[in-house]
Amino acid sequence: MPRGFQLLLLGQTVSLVGSAVTLLALPLTAIDLLGAGPFETGVLLACGRAPYLVCGPVAGVLVDRLSQRALLMGANLVMAAALATVPVAALTGHLALAHLYTAATVVGTATVLADVAYLACVPRVVPAGQLVRAQSRLELGQSLAVAFGPPLAGWLIGAFSAPTALLADSASFVVATALLPYVAMRDPETDDGGQKQPNGHGSGGRRAGAGILAEAAEGARFVLGSARLRAVTLATATLVFCYNAYSAVFLLYLTQRLGLSAGATGAAVGIAAAGGVAGALVARPLARLLGLGRVLAAALLLSAAGAVLTPMVAVTGWAALLGVALSHFLLWAGQQIYNVHQVPIRYVLTPPALHGRVNASIRTVVWGLAPLGALLGGACGTAFGTRTTLLLSGAVIALAAVWIVRSPLWAVRTPQLTTR
Repeated sequence: MPRGFQLLLLGQTVSLVGSAVTLLALPLTAIDLLGAGPFETGVLLACGRAPYLVCGPVAGVLVDRLSQRALLMGANLVMAAALATVPVAALTGHLALAHLYTAATVVGTATVLADVAYLACVPRVVPAGQLVRAQSRLELGQSLAVAFGPPLAGWLIGAFSAPTALLADSASFVVATALLPYVAMRDPETDDGGQKQPNGHGSGGRRAGAGILAEAAEGARFVLGSARLRAVTLATATLVFCYNAYSAVFLLYLTQRLGLSAGATGAAVGIAAAGGVAGALVARPLARLLGLGRVLAAALLLSAAGAVLTPMVAVTGWAALLGVALSHFLLWAGQQIYNVHQVPIRYVLTPPALHGRVNASIRTVVWGLAPLGALLGGACGTAFGTRTTLLLSGAVIALAAVWIVRSPLWAVRTPQLTTR
């Protein structure tokens, strides 16, 4: 793999370790220090996802117009600064739920830009024939980050405090930013052979003076016009919607229903992350065995099975820790297998000049539904209890596979798409 990709992967993995710390430390700050319940934790999660609805289309246009490297660096530094305000507020006695909501919204807004810019950078660093291999390594890095992040968060929270643990994520964004200037990228207007690519799809490319909304709509039209992209977008949106409803009450179930401490919760999540590592490692061999369409559907069903098993854990102590770890092993194995294969589909099907807008359109739909899922999960947790909410949201994940089965992707028996 190119040296530029190795640096990009290193920076992303370090950043993801920090983000895995925040995934545990931010809601535990709300729960332990501010007495947040299911609805408040749902709102907190929604604040981090809601910016996709507003900023997603604009982010895609900016990524296609401006330097992706500069946008990614700027977004990283904004996230580092926003997270650093939480421990400062806690130290001075001014921390409130409103502050956490604001910090989550700022981080979420910067994340929209960073995600779209990062996805557009990958095909500029990696040759087309190595995209699935590259995505497998990225997912493996994410799994390793999830394996180390929660135990690190548990230790930091136990040794210091939940707000202080957020400084690890702040520092990780600074490290990732420092590596980006050394990542070599190809011109986005050329393919792997150095040939000039068209600037758009079916509209003559980017028109002079075209407005931001018109350019954003170009990406949305491309997604809607491709049956394969449309199917994988709807499947991913279903998965993310249900998983965010699930996540809104997950920590409350572990800490209040099963009685796990922050350290035990971090250990359970860290052990479960081995499932993500396993999923990233077996994703390509499974696709060679089953074909692309079937491995996508099977991965979604595996995720649903793991999610449903978690609320069936009815014990406490070490038995609860192991039960949660094993069920989430399956959940994350399925998610990583799915992600290894679904992300390269958009790389292959999308012209280089539309990468930013197509990725933004997909992210807007997928992550735009995330805050609605989080709010629904929080409301259901308040009305029906955390266990029932976990069971229902986990079971509905299985419906995501229907989009794949009913699309042209189901007929793809090769391990990956190779042509548009």
